[in-house]
Amino acid sequence: MFQAFRVVHDLNIYLIHLTGNIPSHRFRDFMYRHFFKVEFPKDSIIYWKCNFFRPSNVHIGHNSIIGNNAFLDGRGGLYIGSNVNIAGNFQVYTMEHDITSPTFESTSGEVVIDDYVYIGTRVMIMPGVHIHEGAVIASGAVVTKDVPAWCMYGGVPAKYIKDRPVVKYTLNTKIKDLFR
Repeated sequence: MFQAFRVVHDLNIYLIHLTGNIPSHRFRDFMYRHFFKVEFPKDSIIYWKCNFFRPSNVHIGHNSIIGNNAFLDGRGGLYIGSNVNIAGNFQVYTMEHDITSPTFESTSGEVVIDDYVYIGTRVMIMPGVHIHEGAVIASGAVVTKDVPAWCMYGGVPAKYIKDRPVVKYTLNTKIKDLFR
């Protein structure tokens, strides 16, 4: 029984990977929504080569953009707000191993990314983090703790850089490149 479950699980991960490599937004979006149960509206974009763990626990708001080669871990719950712009090679984890435990048990924590957040390329977000409205995460940062609203964070681990002005906007997601 366990072996059959494992085969289905591995096949599902492989199919998600294959879907992410198809250069057609319409086909990928259809597969993500209807086959893998990712919750995201038609006015949001997931660019190609995106990979998922537990895609049915990934929820994306309106007018949000997920860049190329993103990795979205939904095992502990992942909520991405509206008008969020995430650059390529982004990674978010909602589960990890407890390195202080002798048996390295798994631990999980929901990740929440509020509205109007910008996340630069090659950013990694660890389990249990809440990035509040309007925050900016600089490229290459590793976010291990909550980020307050309307400020910039960067570095490894990510630290406060400065405040940013409060700006409300709507991202233009109407134009979808054919091969991205």
